Amino acid sequence: MLYKAARHTFVLALIFSMFALPLLTGCTKHPSTEELGQLAEARLAAEAAEKIVQEKKNEKARLETELAQKQADLKALQEKRDAVKSKVE
Repeated sequence: MLYKAARHTFVLALIFSMFALPLLTGCTKHPSTEELGQLAEARLAAEAAEKIVQEKKNEKARLETELAQKQADLKALQEKRDAVKSKVE
């Protein structure tokens, strides 16, 4: 009994949504000027975000190179310090 009621409700909801969906989407096939404006704004925002991402990637690569250089310098200085310590002792 409960199964039939649930199935009946589901069928009615399906039929209702099939008729209501076209009313919610609008009647025209072409975007309005407002929608085109929003699309242009979104495109500009996406391009700006992509530019920022690229700049951050470049900065990250530069900083990683700098870090590697500083680590190499540190290692060289530590080796030099160890050599001096071994001569002193």
